[in-house]
Amino acid sequence: MKLLASIKKEWLLLIRDKGGLGILFLMPMVLVIVMALVQDAPFRDYQEQQMPVLFVNQDSGAISEAIVATIHNGKAFRVVDSLDGIPIDSTRLSKAINSGEFQIGIVIHEGLGDDLKSIVDSQVDGMLAGLIPGGDSVKVEKPAVNPYISLLLDPTTKHTFRSSIRSAIKQFLSELEAKMIVDGLTSKLAEMTGKAPEVDLSSKGIVQLNETTATSKVMASDVANNSTQHNVPAWTVFAMFFIVIPLAGNMVRERTAGTIIRLRTMPTSMFHFYAGKFVSYGTVGLAQALLMISVGFWVMPLLGLAQLDLGSGLLPLIYVSIAASAAATGYGLLVGTIFKTLHQAAIFGMVSVVIMAALGGIWVPLYIMSDSMVFIGHLSPMNWAMEAFNDVFLRGDTLTEIISRSWSLWLFAAICFGLALVVENKR
Repeated sequence: MKLLASIKKEWLLLIRDKGGLGILFLMPMVLVIVMALVQDAPFRDYQEQQMPVLFVNQDSGAISEAIVATIHNGKAFRVVDSLDGIPIDSTRLSKAINSGEFQIGIVIHEGLGDDLKSIVDSQVDGMLAGLIPGGDSVKVEKPAVNPYISLLLDPTTKHTFRSSIRSAIKQFLSELEAKMIVDGLTSKLAEMTGKAPEVDLSSKGIVQLNETTATSKVMASDVANNSTQHNVPAWTVFAMFFIVIPLAGNMVRERTAGTIIRLRTMPTSMFHFYAGKFVSYGTVGLAQALLMISVGFWVMPLLGLAQLDLGSGLLPLIYVSIAASAAATGYGLLVGTIFKTLHQAAIFGMVSVVIMAALGGIWVPLYIMSDSMVFIGHLSPMNWAMEAFNDVFLRGDTLTEIISRSWSLWLFAAICFGLALVVENKR
C-alpha cells in the first residue's frame, strides 16, 4: 500500500504538468522522424539519388567521349555540362564548386585521349614483344606523358565523401583502361595470326560479391540498409535518457519546497518514495519507447521511409524497452538526489546525456572511432541500451540471448537506485 500511495503521488504530479508530459512524448517523436528523414539519403541506393557532377571536356577524341559516357551511364553520378543553357568552361566550373553550388567537378584536359592511347599501345607492344621473333631484344619505350583528369571538390566536403568519390571515378577509369588494353591486344593478335581472338570482358567481373547479413533470423526486406531501422533504436535511447531532466527537477523542487521533510515524517522509508518515482517515471520511459516504435511502424511509411521491422518480435522489444527505461530512470534518480538546485540538476543532466550519447555511438558509430574511444564508448549505458535494441531490430536475437546480454542495464539501474538512497539517507 505504501508503494502504491507513492506511485499515485508521482502520477498526480506528472498529470498536473500536462505541458511537460506532452513535451516528453512529442519532442522524441519529432526527433526520431527528423533524424530518419535527414539520414535517409545516405542509406538509399545511388540509383535512386545520383550526385550531380559538373563536367568540362576539353578533349574531343573518342577516348574522352568514352570517359564521359562511362561516368554518365554509371549509377553514382549525373553529368551536368551546361548551366542555364550555356556550356560550362573550367572557370565557371571552379566558381560553382567554390561557392558550394555544386560539390563535384571533373575536367578532362586537351590531349588526354592521345596520351592515354600512346601509353596503352606501348604496354601492349611490351606484352607482345616476346611473341615476335627477335622481339626480346627490342626495348619498348614508354611515352614521356602523364595524362590526368582534374577532380575539383567543394572545400566543405568530408573526408569519407571525398574517398568514395575518388574510388568511384578510379573504378570508371580502370574499367576503361582495361578495355583499351584488351582491345589493343586483340587487334595486335589479329594482325599476327590473321584471326581475332574472342575475349569476353564483362564489366561485372568474374568473381561476384554476395553480401548478406549475419543474423540468427531471416529479416524481412533487407532492413539493415534503411534509415528507419538504424535511427529508431538510437534516438529512442537518446530520448529515454532525457527523463533525467523532469525527474531530477521534480526531486529538487520537493527538497526546496520542504515536501521531502514532510514525507520523512510519515511512517515509511525512503525506499518506498524512491520506488514510487522509479516505477512511475520508468512507465513514462516505456511509453516513450513504445510511441517511437509505433511511429517507426506506422508513421514512417506515410513519409516515404521504410517501415520499421520489429525484428525478434514484440516480447523481446518490450523487455528491452523496460530495461532501458529502468537504466534511464535510475540515472535520473541519482542526479536528482546529488544536486541541490534545479539549474545544477538540469544542466548536468542534459550535458551528461549528450556526452553519453556521443561516446556511446548514438551519433557516430563506434566502429569508426579510435581504439581508446571504442573502449570508453562501451562503458556508456546508452551504448548498452542501443545494442540491446539492435539485438532485437537488426540481429534478430531470441529473448533468452537478449536477456543474457542486457544484464548491464539492470545492474546500472540498481547501482544508481542504491546510491541515490544512500546519499538521501545520509543527508
